[in-house]
Amino acid sequence: MKIFSSGSCRLSWAINNGHDKVVPIHSMFRNFVGINFLGKLHNTKQHIQFIKFIKDEIILPDDILSKFLTAYSNPDPKKGVYDDKSLLPLKKDNIKKQFDECEWYLFEICSLKLYKNKGFEVQCELTTEYNCILQTEEELLEDLQVIRQLIPVNKKILFQVHFRPNIIHNDANRAIKQREVIYNVTNKFCEENENTFIYGPSILIKTDHSLFDGDVHFYIKGTKQSFNYIYNNYLIK
Repeated sequence: MKIFSSGSCRLSWAINNGHDKVVPIHSMFRNFVGINFLGKLHNTKQHIQFIKFIKDEIILPDDILSKFLTAYSNPDPKKGVYDDKSLLPLKKDNIKKQFDECEWYLFEICSLKLYKNKGFEVQCELTTEYNCILQTEEELLEDLQVIRQLIPVNKKILFQVHFRPNIIHNDANRAIKQREVIYNVTNKFCEENENTFIYGPSILIKTDHSLFDGDVHFYIKGTKQSFNYIYNNYLIK
């Protein structure tokens, strides 16, 4: 089974744990090296730009690419080992050729913050040159519709949302407003659209807090359990 994944380490590392069960055409090992890995993404606008870039529907200038996709940036060597940049055109082409062959398309939506530079989406992790705006509920819904339209309706989409402290700790007072907006809008969208599903990893962490660092990252065993949950409850169900 071929799958396409686009998200942060919470999704990309998890999917890589299933290399013996699925064929991920875009995923990441630790330290930003992975199967055709190009970059970590966090919001709907970034996912849309990424798909259009992969399919050659848009051209991203080199200075934008370095601010948008991790593999194209100029990383600090202390933060990890990175693949040779000469491989990037081949990686991109490999993803493009296999994109339409996937059975599942997985997207992590963990932020409503949009980072803009010259009309393009960039990442605050890769540049300080951006304008930051907050996505509205209406704009989020519109983007979910765009993503659904970019993927054939007979293909399945799974949207993974962020950790939700109110669920993890069973305490409504710990809810983070923006994460609840993402969950509620995405959940409603999935209920109303065919072959479209939502996954909240908080359901795992709620029963075992040792799966994450107490903040925003899975530990290794958390990524493994997250893949198993995705695989058993969505990919083969």
